[in-house]
Amino acid sequence: MRKKLKLDITDIQTIIFKTESTDFSYHNPQRVADGFILLTEGNGFAISNSGKRYNIKAGDVLFVNRGDNYTICCPAPCSYITSELTVETDNTLLPFVHHASEQEIEKLKTVCTIWQSLEWDSYVSCRVKLLTVYYDIIKNRMSNHFPDQDIAKAITFIHQNFKTNFSGKELADYCSVSPSHLRAKFLKSTGLTITEFRDNLRISTAKEMLESERFTVSEIAASLGYCDVYHFSKVFSAQVGTSPKKWNRHQTEAL
Repeated sequence: MRKKLKLDITDIQTIIFKTESTDFSYHNPQRVADGFILLTEGNGFAISNSGKRYNIKAGDVLFVNRGDNYTICCPAPCSYITSELTVETDNTLLPFVHHASEQEIEKLKTVCTIWQSLEWDSYVSCRVKLLTVYYDIIKNRMSNHFPDQDIAKAITFIHQNFKTNFSGKELADYCSVSPSHLRAKFLKSTGLTITEFRDNLRISTAKEMLESERFTVSEIAASLGYCDVYHFSKVFSAQVGTSPKKWNRHQTEAL
């Protein structure tokens, strides 16, 4: 059965344009909502949730998720469009930094203008336009960034089996290549190790399970294939910046 893409924007809290007249340095230890940040003027650097540093310039879009820990630094002058949304999708399909096309930049600027207009149809119009932007970026990323059939097969396998503790050899056998060859190609193509890619999927699922309040941390750890709750908590904390129990409590208090 073909895996279906899950993509929806179920809420828009804010979309706003900001200008900084002094050097801009912002660290968010725990993002409260999903969203995008489009740099419209200036340049600098950003550090992702995983700790990787990226040089950014005008026209770059940062996609951030609820719970992320990231940093943005830009010398003055700089301006940007920032947002708070509720996006339902597989977060691993979106890059942290996306070099937007002129058409994508204009679409996001238009979305900001429409949102700020406060017209009766602003919410629906922005939601439709944003879904189009997100969909096009995901679609192009999957087709352009992973044209290699070995990587495409590996990603499909991981998405279907991320809750299990498959070995590197199992994955390599599925792709009909050697484990060392696949590891090198996967890291080069995605910027992540196979384990990091799988953990991203697991942690994304763990957040959804925590939000449902139907599972204990131990149950989540077991269902996602972690050997014990301590290992799960260590991986979760490294990615999100806080423990599963504290993250869940923070989400509950924020509602």
